Amino acid sequence: MQTALAYRAKSTDYDRTVSERTYTALEADTLIATALLDEDEVIPDADRSGRLTVIRTITGHRSPLDTEPRTLRRIIRLEPARAPRRLTPRQYEDLLMILAQDERGGGTLVDGRIRAGVASIPPAAAARLLEHGWLAVEPGDVVAVSYAGRVAMTLHEHQAATGYMGTDKWVVDAFGVGGWQIGPGLFLSRCSCGYRSPSRFDDRVMAQGESRRHRLEHLRSAFDLTV
Repeated sequence: MQTALAYRAKSTDYDRTVSERTYTALEADTLIATALLDEDEVIPDADRSGRLTVIRTITGHRSPLDTEPRTLRRIIRLEPARAPRRLTPRQYEDLLMILAQDERGGGTLVDGRIRAGVASIPPAAAARLLEHGWLAVEPGDVVAVSYAGRVAMTLHEHQAATGYMGTDKWVVDAFGVGGWQIGPGLFLSRCSCGYRSPSRFDDRVMAQGESRRHRLEHLRSAFDLTV
């Protein structure tokens, strides 16, 4: 369980060689935390895939004979092993309970059960969370919600939909006769968190773009990134 697969990665190195590998939750957390510490780019996709891109950029001279510096990039594309949308409401509540223990050192794995404060998660449910890569087990059997788990939680919290509103209105003419005047329909973005876009859009694609913007804002917050 502690070595369960969290991500499949495809890397393009500085010399453009391409390689593939897998990461456990703990390995992926280390990779992402190091990238954030080094101020590399950590870019979550704006859709519901849970994919991430980590980009490290270096600039310098390849040799003392080079007259111009070169900029090279290493790009790691991380694909979740388990689709975030498969997170159930019960699993979300369990992750939320563990996340609440972060300031107290996280949860603890004891005989397959995860203890989080006065509550605990049964072995079968704990095993599924670990197998899906949504938890990372650190030394001392300390359990924390992994970055993959935080992304899954964020996507669970922000399930966007596109709404439609008509603009028909009742109009009374100079003779006192009323009738409905048909107006153009407008679209809006709304989210399960309660958010509704302040703007109304002429077409659905624009509303969907606002939904992606809203979701990306919260995905970036999961990595303590500003928009």
